[in-house]
Amino acid sequence: MTKRVGWFTIVLILVILIALVLLILQNTLFNVSLSVMEAPRSFGITGHATETSTVSNVTIEKFLSISMCTNLASGIVFGNVSELPAVNINASHNYDGASSGSTLCINVSDDGNTNIDLCTRANAALTSLALDTIELGNESYSNSTTTNITHPILGDDVALTTSYVKSGNSIAGGNVNYYRFWLDIPVAQPSGDYNNTVYFKGVTTTLACGA
Repeated sequence: MTKRVGWFTIVLILVILIALVLLILQNTLFNVSLSVMEAPRSFGITGHATETSTVSNVTIEKFLSISMCTNLASGIVFGNVSELPAVNINASHNYDGASSGSTLCINVSDDGNTNIDLCTRANAALTSLALDTIELGNESYSNSTTTNITHPILGDDVALTTSYVKSGNSIAGGNVNYYRFWLDIPVAQPSGDYNNTVYFKGVTTTLACGA
């Protein structure tokens, strides 16, 4: 009886050991198989590639700026007139620059990014305190991007009007447009101090001057 129990115990232990060994081997082989199956994932893309896009955009606005030379900002001065009629009276700074050039001018800012056209107008006829007038047809100007004894030219002068008119075309940033002004005063014009206001405007080249 004792021997039979001993052999039974030994057999049972062996069965348990074999089962444990098989269980260990099964788990080990499964892990090795899983590692082999997953290994390719670490070496590259196994799916399809995809791509999309969008637009990058910016708009730069046109910038322009003008300023008067010192003498133009001080006024267009025709001085004192003692004899009438008087024709083509020069404004005081028409010829006082280098090479007898004009010092009446408009500066186009050098930090602008577009060429501009200059426009000129007057608010009204030259008018005295007594409300006598020298009509605008008698006040004229000429302009040029260079200046010397001949430019701007008297023969190219045009009369001021109360509407803006182009007085310089396609002027690039950093450049200057020069002006000369002349005045005709008819006989028997009443005495007095006469004044009006002259305006200058810069617009992008090819655009109308506007009001």
